[in-house]
Amino acid sequence: MPICKNCGVELESNIARCPLCLTPLGDKAQKSDKVDPIIPETKVQKNQSPLLLELFSFFSAAGAIVITAVDFAYGANLTWSRIPLISIIFCWLFVFLIHHLLTKPYLLVILETVNFLIFLWFLDRFIPEYYWFFSLALPIILVVCILFLLVILWIRSFKLSTFLSLSVGTLAAGIFLLCLEVILNIFHQKNLMVSWSLVAFACILPVSGFFIYYQLRINKKGSEFKKYFHI
Repeated sequence: MPICKNCGVELESNIARCPLCLTPLGDKAQKSDKVDPIIPETKVQKNQSPLLLELFSFFSAAGAIVITAVDFAYGANLTWSRIPLISIIFCWLFVFLIHHLLTKPYLLVILETVNFLIFLWFLDRFIPEYYWFFSLALPIILVVCILFLLVILWIRSFKLSTFLSLSVGTLAAGIFLLCLEVILNIFHQKNLMVSWSLVAFACILPVSGFFIYYQLRINKKGSEFKKYFHI
């Protein structure tokens, strides 16, 4: 079979032009001055096989099987192994959600919060002497979740720079400390007084202001500050 002198494609004997580059065929046909066409490379899909997740899943399943077998072998029942088992499940779900939802931060924070709440609820059920889930763990985790979502929303909505993002994050940490002391005082002493969290919040405010100040200096001075902080 004839071969096109321009692109090297095998051709049928009864055609006058190459169907790929349209170069005329035959003895009198001059070779085209065109550069050899570059055939677009087909994007090779990266191996999406989550090797680390698969290894983590394997060791998690192996550990769960061993723990269950040991507990069941000595008592024909599941007693002490319940807490290690739910811990393994919690850790696996934690890694699984991060692996699949890293590009969806809102959904990731919400599902990780649900995962953590379920884990703490089971711990509360398996340690019946002192119930603390609804009065202590639930409000703390909800505060953390809400603050995380607000910080992410604020940063993404206003497209904040690195220093402004740090300022928002430190301010959120101070608010969390205030909420944490309130929740602890309600749980232990049934009052809304705050003391140490106010001191911590007062210490955090200058740090948050420091980040805002340096961002303003960067905007004013430009590259002079950028070369020092590599931003």
